[in-house]
Amino acid sequence: MLSAYGPQLGSVERGEEGRVVRAYNGDTLELDSGLRIFLAEIEAPRGEDDYAAQAQGELEALVLHRDVLLAYGGTRRWTARPREGQTETPPEAAIAHVFVKSEGGRWFWLQHEMVARGAAFVRPRRDNHARSEDLLALEARAREQERGLWARRAYAALTPRTAGALALEANLNCLRGDAPYRVLEAAVSEARVFDRRASLMLDGAPAEAPFSIAIFGENFAAWDGPALASLTGARIRARSPLGVYRDEPQLCLEHASQLEILTED
Repeated sequence: MLSAYGPQLGSVERGEEGRVVRAYNGDTLELDSGLRIFLAEIEAPRGEDDYAAQAQGELEALVLHRDVLLAYGGTRRWTARPREGQTETPPEAAIAHVFVKSEGGRWFWLQHEMVARGAAFVRPRRDNHARSEDLLALEARAREQERGLWARRAYAALTPRTAGALALEANLNCLRGDAPYRVLEAAVSEARVFDRRASLMLDGAPAEAPFSIAIFGENFAAWDGPALASLTGARIRARSPLGVYRDEPQLCLEHASQLEILTED
Protein backbone atom coordinates (compact mmCIF):
# COMPACT_ATOMS: atom_id res chain seq x y z
CA MET A 1 0.00 0.00 0.00
CA LEU A 2 3.06 2.31 -0.15
CA SER A 3 3.41 4.68 -3.07
CA ALA A 4 5.98 7.35 -3.89
CA TYR A 5 3.68 8.85 -6.54
CA GLY A 6 0.88 9.99 -4.27
CA PRO A 7 -1.94 8.23 -2.44
CA GLN A 8 -3.73 5.45 -4.32
CA LEU A 9 -7.28 6.60 -3.65
CA GLY A 10 -9.19 4.06 -5.70
CA SER A 11 -12.94 4.64 -5.39
CA VAL A 12 -12.79 7.24 -2.59
CA GLU A 13 -12.77 10.99 -3.28
CA ARG A 14 -9.90 13.31 -2.42
CA GLY A 15 -10.50 15.66 0.52
CA GLU A 16 -8.59 18.00 2.82
CA GLU A 17 -4.91 17.89 3.70
CA GLY A 18 -3.30 18.65 7.03
CA ARG A 19 -0.87 17.61 9.73
CA VAL A 20 -1.83 15.38 12.64
CA VAL A 21 -1.31 16.97 16.05
CA ARG A 22 -3.14 14.48 18.25
CA ALA A 23 -4.48 10.91 18.28
CA TYR A 24 -7.40 9.84 20.44
CA ASN A 25 -7.99 6.16 21.17
CA GLY A 26 -7.07 4.08 18.13
CA ASP A 27 -9.49 5.54 15.62
CA THR A 28 -9.68 9.34 16.04
CA LEU A 29 -7.28 12.09 14.96
CA GLU A 30 -7.02 15.86 15.16
CA LEU A 31 -5.39 18.03 12.49
CA ASP A 32 -3.51 21.29 12.93
CA SER A 33 -6.61 23.02 11.51
CA GLY A 34 -8.62 21.79 14.51
CA LEU A 35 -10.64 19.32 12.43
CA ARG A 36 -11.29 16.06 14.25
CA ILE A 37 -11.39 12.89 12.15
CA PHE A 38 -13.09 9.59 12.83
CA LEU A 39 -11.45 6.83 10.78
CA ALA A 40 -14.12 5.56 8.39
CA GLU A 41 -15.10 1.88 8.38
CA ILE A 42 -13.01 0.83 11.37
CA GLU A 43 -13.14 1.04 15.14
CA ALA A 44 -10.55 0.42 17.85
CA PRO A 45 -10.74 -0.51 21.54
CA ARG A 46 -11.07 2.55 23.74
CA GLY A 47 -11.24 3.65 27.35
CA GLU A 48 -10.88 0.69 29.69
CA ASP A 49 -11.27 -1.88 26.90
CA ASP A 50 -8.67 -4.59 26.57
CA TYR A 51 -5.92 -3.52 24.09
CA ALA A 52 -7.07 0.13 24.08
CA ALA A 53 -3.66 1.53 25.10
CA GLN A 54 -1.87 -0.57 22.47
CA ALA A 55 -4.29 0.55 19.75
CA GLN A 56 -3.71 4.20 20.57
CA GLY A 57 0.04 3.59 20.62
CA GLU A 58 -0.08 2.05 17.15
CA LEU A 59 -2.07 4.99 15.81
CA GLU A 60 0.28 7.57 17.32
CA ALA A 61 3.32 5.79 15.89
CA LEU A 62 1.79 5.79 12.41
CA VAL A 63 0.44 9.35 12.15
CA LEU A 64 1.51 11.76 14.86
CA HIS A 65 3.15 14.92 13.40
CA ARG A 66 2.83 13.59 9.85
CA ASP A 67 1.12 15.05 6.80
CA VAL A 68 -2.11 13.35 5.78
CA LEU A 69 -4.71 13.47 3.04
CA LEU A 70 -8.37 12.77 3.76
CA ALA A 71 -10.60 10.86 1.34
CA TYR A 72 -14.30 10.12 1.42
CA GLY A 73 -16.40 7.14 0.38
CA GLY A 74 -19.67 7.92 2.17
CA THR A 75 -21.10 10.34 4.71
CA ARG A 76 -18.42 12.99 5.32
CA ARG A 77 -19.43 14.74 8.52
CA TRP A 78 -20.86 13.93 11.94
CA THR A 79 -22.08 16.34 14.61
CA ALA A 80 -22.67 15.27 18.20
CA ARG A 81 -25.91 16.16 19.89
CA PRO A 82 -25.52 19.04 22.37
CA ARG A 83 -25.26 17.87 25.96
CA GLU A 84 -27.86 18.89 28.49
CA GLY A 85 -27.39 22.59 29.30
CA GLN A 86 -25.03 23.12 26.36
CA THR A 87 -26.03 26.12 24.22
CA GLU A 88 -23.45 25.92 21.44
CA THR A 89 -23.60 23.28 18.71
CA PRO A 90 -20.57 20.96 18.92
CA PRO A 91 -18.15 21.27 15.99
CA GLU A 92 -18.41 18.85 13.07
CA ALA A 93 -16.03 15.93 12.78
CA ALA A 94 -14.93 14.31 9.52
CA ILE A 95 -15.55 10.62 8.78
CA ALA A 96 -12.73 9.82 6.38
CA HIS A 97 -10.19 7.43 5.02
CA VAL A 98 -6.73 8.76 5.83
CA PHE A 99 -3.59 8.52 3.72
CA VAL A 100 -0.33 9.24 5.53
CA LYS A 101 2.94 10.51 4.11
CA SER A 102 5.80 8.55 5.65
CA GLU A 103 9.20 9.95 6.55
CA GLY A 104 10.54 8.57 3.27
CA GLY A 105 7.92 10.44 1.26
CA ARG A 106 5.76 7.42 0.47
CA TRP A 107 2.04 7.31 1.15
CA PHE A 108 0.11 4.58 2.94
CA TRP A 109 -3.53 3.97 3.77
CA LEU A 110 -3.98 4.27 7.52
CA GLN A 111 -7.02 2.01 7.85
CA HIS A 112 -5.10 -0.74 6.04
CA GLU A 113 -2.23 -0.54 8.51
CA MET A 114 -4.40 -0.44 11.63
CA VAL A 115 -6.50 -3.44 10.58
CA ALA A 116 -3.54 -5.47 9.26
CA ARG A 117 -1.73 -5.03 12.59
CA GLY A 118 -4.75 -6.12 14.58
CA ALA A 119 -5.00 -2.69 16.19
CA ALA A 120 -8.57 -2.10 14.97
CA PHE A 121 -11.52 -4.07 13.66
CA VAL A 122 -13.75 -3.38 10.68
CA ARG A 123 -16.99 -1.51 11.29
CA PRO A 124 -18.83 -0.83 8.03
CA ARG A 125 -22.04 1.21 8.08
CA ARG A 126 -24.89 1.66 5.65
CA ASP A 127 -23.58 5.14 4.77
CA ASN A 128 -19.85 4.23 4.86
CA HIS A 129 -18.68 0.93 3.37
CA ALA A 130 -16.71 1.81 0.23
CA ARG A 131 -13.58 -0.11 1.27
CA SER A 132 -15.09 -2.70 3.61
CA GLU A 133 -14.43 -5.67 1.33
CA ASP A 134 -10.68 -4.96 1.32
CA LEU A 135 -10.62 -4.28 5.06
CA LEU A 136 -12.53 -7.46 5.92
CA ALA A 137 -9.97 -9.53 4.00
CA LEU A 138 -7.18 -7.87 5.99
CA GLU A 139 -9.02 -8.45 9.24
CA ALA A 140 -9.50 -12.14 8.41
CA ARG A 141 -5.74 -12.58 7.98
CA ALA A 142 -4.98 -10.69 11.18
CA ARG A 143 -7.53 -12.85 13.01
CA GLU A 144 -6.05 -16.08 11.65
CA GLN A 145 -2.54 -15.02 12.67
CA GLU A 146 -3.75 -13.73 16.06
CA ARG A 147 -2.20 -10.32 15.57
CA GLY A 148 -2.83 -7.55 18.05
CA LEU A 149 -6.27 -7.59 19.65
CA TRP A 150 -7.13 -10.91 17.99
CA ALA A 151 -4.76 -12.65 20.39
CA ARG A 152 -7.00 -11.51 23.26
CA ARG A 153 -9.89 -13.65 24.44
CA ALA A 154 -12.08 -10.54 24.77
CA TYR A 155 -12.24 -10.23 20.97
CA ALA A 156 -13.13 -13.79 20.07
CA ALA A 157 -16.32 -13.98 17.99
CA LEU A 158 -19.35 -14.47 20.21
CA THR A 159 -21.77 -17.37 20.11
CA PRO A 160 -25.53 -16.69 20.06
CA ARG A 161 -25.69 -17.71 23.72
CA THR A 162 -23.05 -15.20 24.87
CA ALA A 163 -24.31 -12.50 22.51
CA GLY A 164 -27.84 -12.99 23.83
CA ALA A 165 -26.69 -12.66 27.42
CA LEU A 166 -24.85 -9.41 26.62
CA ALA A 167 -27.86 -8.01 24.78
CA LEU A 168 -30.22 -8.80 27.65
CA GLU A 169 -27.79 -7.32 30.16
CA ALA A 170 -27.55 -4.03 28.23
CA ASN A 171 -31.31 -4.07 27.49
CA LEU A 172 -31.12 -1.40 24.76
CA ASN A 173 -32.66 -0.84 21.36
CA CYS A 174 -30.12 -1.85 18.72
CA LEU A 175 -30.61 1.50 16.97
CA ARG A 176 -29.23 3.42 19.94
CA GLY A 177 -25.71 4.74 19.58
CA ASP A 178 -24.60 3.23 22.88
CA ALA A 179 -25.84 -0.29 22.09
CA PRO A 180 -22.91 -2.75 22.37
CA TYR A 181 -21.23 -3.48 19.03
CA ARG A 182 -20.10 -7.08 18.67
CA VAL A 183 -19.00 -9.72 16.16
CA LEU A 184 -20.59 -13.17 16.30
CA GLU A 185 -20.34 -16.42 14.37
CA ALA A 186 -23.07 -19.04 14.11
CA ALA A 187 -25.15 -21.21 11.82
CA VAL A 188 -28.53 -19.98 10.63
CA SER A 189 -31.19 -22.43 11.77
CA GLU A 190 -34.01 -20.71 9.89
CA ALA A 191 -34.25 -17.67 7.62
CA ARG A 192 -37.59 -15.90 7.96
CA VAL A 193 -38.32 -13.24 5.35
CA PHE A 194 -41.43 -11.08 5.43
CA ASP A 195 -42.66 -8.07 3.45
CA ARG A 196 -40.72 -5.46 5.41
CA ARG A 197 -38.23 -7.34 7.54
CA ALA A 198 -36.20 -10.52 7.91
CA SER A 199 -35.04 -12.57 10.89
CA LEU A 200 -32.19 -15.04 10.75
CA MET A 201 -32.67 -17.42 13.67
CA LEU A 202 -29.37 -18.80 14.96
CA ASP A 203 -28.34 -22.18 16.33
CA GLY A 204 -26.86 -22.26 19.81
CA ALA A 205 -29.17 -19.92 21.71
CA PRO A 206 -31.15 -21.21 24.69
CA ALA A 207 -34.79 -22.06 24.01
CA GLU A 208 -35.99 -19.51 26.57
CA ALA A 209 -34.04 -16.68 24.83
CA PRO A 210 -33.87 -17.35 21.06
CA PHE A 211 -31.37 -15.13 19.28
CA SER A 212 -31.82 -13.65 15.79
CA ILE A 213 -30.18 -11.32 13.32
CA ALA A 214 -32.71 -8.69 12.30
CA ILE A 215 -32.92 -6.58 9.14
CA PHE A 216 -35.82 -4.16 8.99
CA GLY A 217 -37.04 -0.77 7.81
CA GLU A 218 -34.87 1.13 5.33
CA ASN A 219 -32.06 -1.37 5.85
CA PHE A 220 -34.28 -4.22 4.63
CA ALA A 221 -35.63 -2.20 1.70
CA ALA A 222 -32.10 -1.31 0.55
CA TRP A 223 -30.58 -4.78 1.14
CA ASP A 224 -28.21 -5.68 -1.71
CA GLY A 225 -26.48 -8.72 -0.22
CA PRO A 226 -27.15 -12.45 -0.50
CA ALA A 227 -30.77 -13.56 -0.78
CA LEU A 228 -31.83 -13.70 2.85
CA ALA A 229 -34.28 -16.54 2.28
CA SER A 230 -31.41 -18.73 1.03
CA LEU A 231 -29.36 -18.51 4.25
CA THR A 232 -30.96 -21.36 6.21
CA GLY A 233 -28.10 -23.70 7.11
CA ALA A 234 -25.36 -21.20 6.23
CA ARG A 235 -22.58 -20.42 8.68
CA ILE A 236 -22.17 -16.67 8.98
CA ARG A 237 -20.17 -13.96 10.71
CA ALA A 238 -22.12 -10.81 11.53
CA ARG A 239 -21.11 -7.52 13.15
CA SER A 240 -23.44 -4.83 14.42
CA PRO A 241 -25.06 -3.49 17.62
CA LEU A 242 -26.85 -5.86 19.97
CA GLY A 243 -30.36 -5.05 21.12
CA VAL A 244 -33.56 -6.40 22.64
CA TYR A 245 -36.98 -6.44 20.98
CA ARG A 246 -40.05 -7.79 22.76
CA ASP A 247 -37.76 -9.34 25.39
CA GLU A 248 -35.77 -11.28 22.78
CA PRO A 249 -32.09 -10.51 22.05
CA GLN A 250 -31.00 -9.69 18.53
CA LEU A 251 -28.25 -8.21 16.40
CA CYS A 252 -29.46 -5.62 13.89
CA LEU A 253 -27.80 -5.30 10.49
CA GLU A 254 -27.65 -1.98 8.62
CA HIS A 255 -25.98 -3.18 5.43
CA ALA A 256 -24.86 -6.33 3.62
CA SER A 257 -21.20 -5.47 4.30
CA GLN A 258 -21.85 -6.44 7.94
CA LEU A 259 -22.67 -10.05 6.98
CA GLU A 260 -20.10 -12.61 5.82
CA ILE A 261 -20.88 -16.12 4.61
CA LEU A 262 -18.19 -18.45 5.99
CA THR A 263 -16.91 -21.41 4.01
CA GLU A 264 -15.69 -24.69 5.44
CA ASP A 265 -12.10 -23.42 5.05
